[in-house]
Amino acid sequence: QGCDGSVLLDGSASGPSEKNAPPNLSLRAKAFRIIEDLRRRVHRRCGRVVSCADITALAARDAVYLSGGPNYDVPLGRRDSLRFATRRATLANIPRPSSKTTALLSSLASKNFDATDVVALSG
Repeated sequence: QGCDGSVLLDGSASGPSEKNAPPNLSLRAKAFRIIEDLRRRVHRRCGRVVSCADITALAARDAVYLSGGPNYDVPLGRRDSLRFATRRATLANIPRPSSKTTALLSSLASKNFDATDVVALSG
């Protein structure tokens, strides 16, 4: 359940997706639209062989480069899940954007992230 790109998945009749969980509400709607547009274009051209997770990783790499950062290789081959992470799972695994630094460090340390990882994830 859940995957690198599962935050992009919409909910269903069985429940809301992780996109709509409080920790992810700070993500920009425009970013979701851009990724969805890229996904449509890639799938139209290549078929459904490129995952949303890879598209997101490539878009992030390109954004870094286009904003003056380094260009770097992105390993490809991630697979998208067929199920989105539930709101409950998201709340249990992702700290809220308003979390204090100590709470972020503690929460993500339980997932084997160190302080450097937390800084990178926090932007």
